[in-house]
Amino acid sequence: MILDRAPEPIKIFDIEWVDDGYGGGQSPVASSTRTIDVTGFILPTGFAGSGWALNMRYASQGWADTARVTMVIKWQPWFERVRQWTQMEAQGQMWTVVQAPRRWRTRRVDYITLLCELKGAAE
Repeated sequence: MILDRAPEPIKIFDIEWVDDGYGGGQSPVASSTRTIDVTGFILPTGFAGSGWALNMRYASQGWADTARVTMVIKWQPWFERVRQWTQMEAQGQMWTVVQAPRRWRTRRVDYITLLCELKGAAE
């Protein structure tokens, strides 16, 4: 299957909830101990500077850096834990899942798609 030969290494961090320090609740942070390494496809979904983006990030050549991507990854049972706010490392940058992951199944394929936004400034 094509997903078995996906080219992009992706590290997925499990979520840990910690106190926000103000007594108001808990905030999601990336776990440093519970991670999984997978491969997948990374598809550009939105670009900074396309009009709707509030944060303008331009590369030195004048092209806009990708600020939103869709990651396509072969399904594994561990992905039951992946949800909104999960953080991932791919292409040397940190990404945050901004929507609930979607699982797609047919007789031959079983995969998830994750809509992610760039976390922090573009490199």
